[in-house]
Amino acid sequence: MELNLPKTLIEEISENELRLYLAMILYKERKISMSQAAKLTGLTLSDFIYELGKHKIGFTNITEEELEEELRRIK
Repeated sequence: MELNLPKTLIEEISENELRLYLAMILYKERKISMSQAAKLTGLTLSDFIYELGKHKIGFTNITEEELEEELRRIK
């Protein structure tokens, strides 16, 4: 997927920041899982959770079943 952004925006925000913000929004809106969001950003799961906290986004934005599934994937 290619995204065309205004040059002024590209100069102010890095690609990594855009990926992080996109991942956080998609995760918050329950469009992707926490693991998918971390993968999108290139961060580890624990680093992504840290970033969620820095931006005041709860990492418990998942159901109990989803949490169990995420924990099974990590093991």
